Amino acid sequence: MLCYAEAKASELEALIGYTFADKCLAAEAVQMEAPHIAVIMDNNFLGLNNNKRLSVLGDAVLAKELSSAWYKARDSHNRVLSQAQWTALRNETLANTVLADRGYDIGIDKIIITAEGTPTVSPKMVATTLEAIIGAVHQDGGDEAAHKLMEHLGFFNHTLLMVTSQPPHTPFPT
Repeated sequence: MLCYAEAKASELEALIGYTFADKCLAAEAVQMEAPHIAVIMDNNFLGLNNNKRLSVLGDAVLAKELSSAWYKARDSHNRVLSQAQWTALRNETLANTVLADRGYDIGIDKIIITAEGTPTVSPKMVATTLEAIIGAVHQDGGDEAAHKLMEHLGFFNHTLLMVTSQPPHTPFPT
C-alpha cells in the first residue's frame, strides 16, 4: 500500500498544533509499517524510514526537558526537589504506559502508518510514536519547539512542577 506522506504530515500537525518545515520528519514520526517504505511526497516517490530513530531522540529530549524543569523547580518552602522526586516525576510522566495514554488521548493511534495485517495499534506503538513525534519536532524546530510541544501536551503539569518558585537570586561579587 502506497502512503501519501503529505496527508499523514497534515494529520499529525493538526493533532499537535505544530507545523513542520520538513514534512518528511512528520511522516517518519508516524511510520511503523516497515523499516523502510515508499511514499509519495510532493508528487515524488521517496523512501521513508520507520520512527525508531526519532523515538530514541524523542526519549532523550523528553528526559532532558523534564529533568531541566525538575532541576529548576522548588517546593513551597523554596527547597530544591530531591533525586527521589526526580525518579517519581520521570516514572509518572515518561513511562511507556503514561506516554501511551497521552498518545491515545490526542489521537495518535489513528494516524500511525502500520502494515496491512496489523489489526490494532498497541500501547507500545503509541508510546513509541509519541516519543518519535517529540524527536521529529526537536529535529525540525530545536529545543524551544520541543519544549513548547511538551508544554502544549501537558508534560509539565505534574504536581511536583506546579509548586515551582524561582530560586533566590545571588549576584556575583564585583
